[in-house]
Amino acid sequence: MNFSSVDPTLKDWASRNRMPMATQYQDADVRSFELVGPDGRAQIWVEVSTDITVHVWDYRKRKQVFAVDSSTLANGLDDALRVAKTWCGTP
Repeated sequence: MNFSSVDPTLKDWASRNRMPMATQYQDADVRSFELVGPDGRAQIWVEVSTDITVHVWDYRKRKQVFAVDSSTLANGLDDALRVAKTWCGTP
C-alpha cells in the first residue's frame, strides 16, 4: 500500500487528536491508531488501494468500515474515533 497521498491528512488528524500513528507492523507499511479506555480498546486503521477505507474494531467482534476518499478521509477518521470512544468508554 502506498500511503503517500494520504499521509499529510493522517499526520494532521493524528496531531489534532493527539493519537500516535503506527506506521510499521511485521515489516509492512500500515497506518493505524489505538485507543484504550476503561471499557476496552479499539484500533482504527486505514487501507489504501483504488479506494480509501477506514476501519475500526474492538479487538473482539465489533467492526465498522467507512468508505472515504481523500477529501473525506479526516471525516471518516472522526467517525471511526467516535465509534471507538463509545466502545472504549472514553469521552
